[in-house]
Amino acid sequence: MQTIRRRLQAAVLPTLLLVAGGFAAAHHSTAEFDYTKQTTIKGKVKEVQWTNPHSYIQLLVPAKDGKTEQWSVEIGSPSLNINMGWKKNSVKIGDEVTMLLSPARNGKPYGTLRVLTKADGTELKGVAAQVGGRGGPGGARGPGAAPAPGAGGARGPAPAGAPAPRAP
Repeated sequence: MQTIRRRLQAAVLPTLLLVAGGFAAAHHSTAEFDYTKQTTIKGKVKEVQWTNPHSYIQLLVPAKDGKTEQWSVEIGSPSLNINMGWKKNSVKIGDEVTMLLSPARNGKPYGTLRVLTKADGTELKGVAAQVGGRGGPGGARGPGAAPAPGAGGARGPAPAGAPAPRAP
């Protein structure tokens, strides 16, 4: 009986590991973005890709050399975007927008959206707005980081006069 059990475990365990490994490989991380940095870009929307599992905005940004550089900005899945107040037509081709984003680690014109500001001042948050702070340099905090000092959360309420933390 012990021999049969050991043979069964020897056959089943590697199969389970292969299946579990396949699921883990199917889900990718956001490690390609540097959440410790924030970049602001301004330009004209070339395309909005409202697709699963990730939506993107292609933004034409004037470069320093006078040419136009195309940025690809991940904005999250349609369902997450809707839960954060987006509509499929919130941003249209030709709109002039400013984007605060966490850039790609490899330096390419690619990033994940923190906040999009339309010409009329309307703001739309991206999923990266929930990762760390929005402050200037050094204001970003990595995934899973505790709230910034004075931001409430695990460290208690914000001190008097401090801005109220934003709801996730």
